[in-house]
Amino acid sequence: MKKYYITYIVLILTLNLLAASFNWFSQGDDRWKQERLGGGSSIGKSGCVLSCLSMLLNAEATNQHMTPDRLNDWLRQNGGYAGNNMRWQIPGEIDGSGLGLELVGQSNKRNDWNFLSTQLDQGNKVIVKVTGRRSHWVLVIKRDGAVDKASSYLINDPGMDKYQDRTLAYFGGFRSARAYSGNWLDEEAFDLDSEINIVPVATDELFLYDIQYLPHPADVFVTLKNKLPVDISGYFILSLFDEEGIFIRTVDYEYASVTASGNIDLLYELPDVKPLNEEHQSLRIVYSKYFSAMPAMTESIELIDKGIRNYTSDDIHSR
Repeated sequence: MKKYYITYIVLILTLNLLAASFNWFSQGDDRWKQERLGGGSSIGKSGCVLSCLSMLLNAEATNQHMTPDRLNDWLRQNGGYAGNNMRWQIPGEIDGSGLGLELVGQSNKRNDWNFLSTQLDQGNKVIVKVTGRRSHWVLVIKRDGAVDKASSYLINDPGMDKYQDRTLAYFGGFRSARAYSGNWLDEEAFDLDSEINIVPVATDELFLYDIQYLPHPADVFVTLKNKLPVDISGYFILSLFDEEGIFIRTVDYEYASVTASGNIDLLYELPDVKPLNEEHQSLRIVYSKYFSAMPAMTESIELIDKGIRNYTSDDIHSR
């Protein structure tokens, strides 16, 4: 197909789920809840810290795809536990000292809002032991509001079986905290430098498809920028979503490595433009460290795009 580059901006699509912007794992996931920690208890019963650290490692650009079971195996082999308790500095050694995830601070003061807000403002993420529970830790990923209000702090809680939006207000505050630095893979790590450009078959070629009752394919182009100071590698998945923003299926994907602060042009093949033209569905780009035909939004990132332009064959013919 002849390649055309279109510049037409429509409404910016934003994310609906917090979990789609930062990884979330449940310690009760059937994939690992029965696995034993260092002191004999299971991930399902006592793996909240492990699960929070797995979220951080999986969202750190220089680390490989990480899950609670994989991290647990590594910690058990590398002195990561004292009984069932985490040795907090050890997970940062998984990718080498001074690289990737690093423990950078801690506080044992109840509701130390100054510590929490300062660390988040510096770009770090904080694991906190919450109040109202005997011993439960959650991951604080963002502040949205007043510094001294528990409701301002958005959290990923590994104690949930299914993701829900929560803030620290759900627990009433926190009792202690551990802060980690890293180059985080979230929606702010990427910038789509162009619209998602959908270029169908030219009018004078359509008869070749019509006489065989074949669907009308299209090329899809997009330019992506890496906003992090380190390389990003992974799968950039062209995904089909319905009118309500619900993921339907994977259309195509590219595995790519984007240099630090660099750009890359992504090219996909869309087998059939009918869902876009007649069923009001849309295309979006989803990033994941690993490929799945049905990527879980809690383990992937839906990139914030600059809109979509679905040109018709007549549009192409008139150029």
